Amino acid sequence: MSIKLIAIDLDGTLLSGHTYINDVNKAAIRAAQEEGVIVAIATGREHNNVRSFLEAAELVTPVISSNGSVIHNEHKEPMFSLPLQNHQAMEVLDWLETNQYYYQAHTSKGIYTISTGHQVLAVEVDRLLSTNPDPSYLQMLEAMQGMSAKLKMIRVNTYHEIPDNTEFYNILALSFEQEKLEVGRQHFAGREDMTMVVSGHMNFEIEHKNASKGTALQHLAEHYGIPLEQTMAIGDNFNDVSMIQLAGLGVAMGNAEPEVKAIADDVTLTNEQDGVAHAIYKALGLNVPLV
Repeated sequence: MSIKLIAIDLDGTLLSGHTYINDVNKAAIRAAQEEGVIVAIATGREHNNVRSFLEAAELVTPVISSNGSVIHNEHKEPMFSLPLQNHQAMEVLDWLETNQYYYQAHTSKGIYTISTGHQVLAVEVDRLLSTNPDPSYLQMLEAMQGMSAKLKMIRVNTYHEIPDNTEFYNILALSFEQEKLEVGRQHFAGREDMTMVVSGHMNFEIEHKNASKGTALQHLAEHYGIPLEQTMAIGDNFNDVSMIQLAGLGVAMGNAEPEVKAIADDVTLTNEQDGVAHAIYKALGLNVPLV
């Protein structure tokens, strides 16, 4: 059965070096679109941030953002959202602030972050350097600072400053310290009233109990009248598992976590080897263009 809808993760999947969509992957997406296939981005990132990557690559697609909590169509119009209940978001943010975690809250009004967040990360780096003088810790801190500047986040002294009528789609917490990270993950793991997912080695994310990339893929497929058997999902991390399992064809990147590869129908090349493009051409039976 032919593929009619493809959902593609960003970080570690479509992006090269976590910074851009390269020409090879861009050409593959356009080739799929020319074949009448709907291509959607499915990411943990916030919607407006995703658009910056698409616009730079001159691509127009629907976007599943905030780990499936929000869907916008190709015209940037909202199609679907599944926010946390307000009291749940307040509970999560209160715990994160009390225990001094860096966080980003994806909301209907933008991305909120605690104003002392980078000080928190700097303290963690100092502690890590005191036991292991690894310069990569400083590089990670600098990378986080640069990324935060690009995201144009709204800084608050406390979550109490966030307006009451705000919808919370996703709350990402981050720590460079593995022990601290595990404490946070364990605190929210197993909750029946909300979902905790991991999208990277240094984070965990909280969202609505029914929100996932898989749920969003199903919603998008139903919207376009496409059977799930005719869908394809490509990803590399744990937050991609739901859509890789649900899609008719689930593809893991060559750089994917071993557990993700284990549940996938196929494994492509890494993100630095244009794995997305190879997966698209293979699934659609198209010839890979000569460079």
